[in-house]
Amino acid sequence: MSTERQEAKLKRNLGFWPLMGIAYGQIIGAGIVTNTGIAIGMTGTGVVLAYIISAICTTFTSFPSAILSAAVPVTGGNYRYISRLMDKRWGFVYLVTYFISNMTIALYALSCASYLGAFITGISQNIIAICLLLVFFFINMVGTKESALVTTGMTLLLLLGMALFIFYGLPKTDIAYVFDPSNLMANGPVSLLSSIALLSFATGGATVVVNYGAEAIDPAKNMPRIIFISTITVGIMYAMVAMVASGVLPIEQVADQNLSLVAQEVMPGWAFVYFTLAAGAGATAKMLNVTLSWIAKPLLVACDDGVLPKSLGTVNKRGVPYKLLTMFLFIGLIPLLMGLDISFISTMGTAISLVSTVMFSVAFLNLPKKYPEAYSRSTLKVSDTMLKVFGWGSVVLNLVFSFSLVLELPMTAVIAFLVVMAVSILYALKSKRLEAITIPDDLDIQYNDANVK
Repeated sequence: MSTERQEAKLKRNLGFWPLMGIAYGQIIGAGIVTNTGIAIGMTGTGVVLAYIISAICTTFTSFPSAILSAAVPVTGGNYRYISRLMDKRWGFVYLVTYFISNMTIALYALSCASYLGAFITGISQNIIAICLLLVFFFINMVGTKESALVTTGMTLLLLLGMALFIFYGLPKTDIAYVFDPSNLMANGPVSLLSSIALLSFATGGATVVVNYGAEAIDPAKNMPRIIFISTITVGIMYAMVAMVASGVLPIEQVADQNLSLVAQEVMPGWAFVYFTLAAGAGATAKMLNVTLSWIAKPLLVACDDGVLPKSLGTVNKRGVPYKLLTMFLFIGLIPLLMGLDISFISTMGTAISLVSTVMFSVAFLNLPKKYPEAYSRSTLKVSDTMLKVFGWGSVVLNLVFSFSLVLELPMTAVIAFLVVMAVSILYALKSKRLEAITIPDDLDIQYNDANVK
């Protein structure tokens, strides 16, 4: 039986701009068009301040991913880093949080359907969302490069839509109202903190490029640049969008609403239609597409490791792990079929994702000790002191953000998640199957450039 790892079949064909398109595609999406209204409901016009702080925090917490991708670019992203730099047991626990947090696939589909609902009448939004999920599933079955081209095109259309929203909206924005202290923290500092944590879902996302180590051209150079450039530029744009979203209509009118309400108020008819399709539906559809393009990569490595069944990780001739991708199709369908609330999906998914990021940040701290040569030749140099500052700082920030979101969740959901975590940790510690698995010491892997296409 062949021992070739399935990841060796991936195609190295993603240059700087396709990767930048993926990063922008992951950041700009359901977060800005959906979570902005939710954040306004939490903290009023403080959403502007929340976006600025969230972007700064995201940039800070992105340093571990940037440093690792510069030193040891890999396929499998956080799973590979955690399982190699910490332990295979923590790699398994990460996979559990990964499965649960990615129910946000349903959020992207449902958010897109909420915008299309203005044009498609007489059909349930959940049915529209299911159809969208199936369409982008089949696009990603064609191949990663093709999916990246679709993402880049949709991102350009989206950026134009956001520019129109800002162009028409800023002249009608009451700046004094936005920065009135009584409006900046409408529900107090704790709610402001919760909104910052929630918006980390909107400002985060660029670090997904670390999942493309085997498919990126010159990853050690390109990945860190892409992470920082995309996060900072999008953060600036989001703050401007938030000013319009919270400063045109009264807070109570726009709280928990998507951006189309304000867009209809400030835009001429043609621009509103374009915004609704390109920046509303397009943003979330694009995010659904880009998520499906990378979501199976960590599990592909876990299958090659034997932590998950190896047969699940089969890669077809197009370089697509089709069985894993199909599994995530069903993970996305479950919340839609259950009719779960979009706000609950967003809050729960983000809180759990932040927990998994804590594990990654702890793993990052072991890089100089376990891979000193790779760390020394990294294209992104930092001192040992700064490495600890970024690592432990990310741990603290993500824990605080996750806890603040947990406070917004129903107690039954919190208890259910804690039970799942406890069971997964117990299994990881006691499992004879996991104990028998040997994780390869391959973090400093040199991918074969013969697959460049």
